[in-house]
Amino acid sequence: MNREQLKKLGLTNEQIESVMKAHGKAIQAVKPDDYEELKTEKTNLEQQLSDLQKTLTTKEEEFSTYEDNLKQLEKEVETYKLKDLKTSIAVQAGIPLELAGRLSGNTEEEIKADAEKIAGFVNKKTTLPLKDTEPEKVDSEEKAYANMLEKLKGE
Repeated sequence: MNREQLKKLGLTNEQIESVMKAHGKAIQAVKPDDYEELKTEKTNLEQQLSDLQKTLTTKEEEFSTYEDNLKQLEKEVETYKLKDLKTSIAVQAGIPLELAGRLSGNTEEEIKADAEKIAGFVNKKTTLPLKDTEPEKVDSEEKAYANMLEKLKGE
């Protein structure tokens, strides 16, 4: 109910004023006694809610940072485990430790297969050359000088 509605009904200003006063008193009578306390409590609770939402946002950001750090550390651990596995397989296969980093594969079986291939090249024993069966190609003149030298050394 407002003043313009009352004017449309044909009431005078004095009558509108008395209706508004009566209406104000009725509203005040219905209002609870602890209205101001409830209003203050509502304000306090809204402030607490706002503070808690800020805290939640901050904690979520911290959690996200911790989660990222955890993922990074897990990757590092996996890298170190793989490096350790490659080193131990290289030792078992007799491959020099300098070549352990060159082993490829992500599983133990793949790395072992690669190590066996590399070990086949690295651990290959070199065969000595056979004695030359061809006769020496020496000049008769050189042979004569060589015999003369041998005789001189022998005396």
